[in-house]
Amino acid sequence: ASGGMALEQQRRGDAELPQLLADVRYGRYAEAVARGNRLVGGGALTHPQLAVVHRALLEAYVALDARASAAAACAAWKSNEPNPVLDPVRVSPKIRAACDER
Repeated sequence: ASGGMALEQQRRGDAELPQLLADVRYGRYAEAVARGNRLVGGGALTHPQLAVVHRALLEAYVALDARASAAAACAAWKSNEPNPVLDPVRVSPKIRAACDER
């Protein structure tokens, strides 16, 4: 029974991820933080799903100048992403700095 609940939460996560990424893309950072934290709080997401959520939270927190939260999101992203890459050509210096804070 609990496996079915986890699968349902993962499917809900899959449905919410595009909305989360759109929130970040279009500068709706407060909405992205709320949505991302709701997804993480719901539990049972897969590591790849968690990596996407925490990477989006990292960008949103940096945009909101929430440095401690951005550093925590980066650490969570790195722990869920097998090959975390912060390409200096594609990633802002503020995001890279947030990942260097921890």
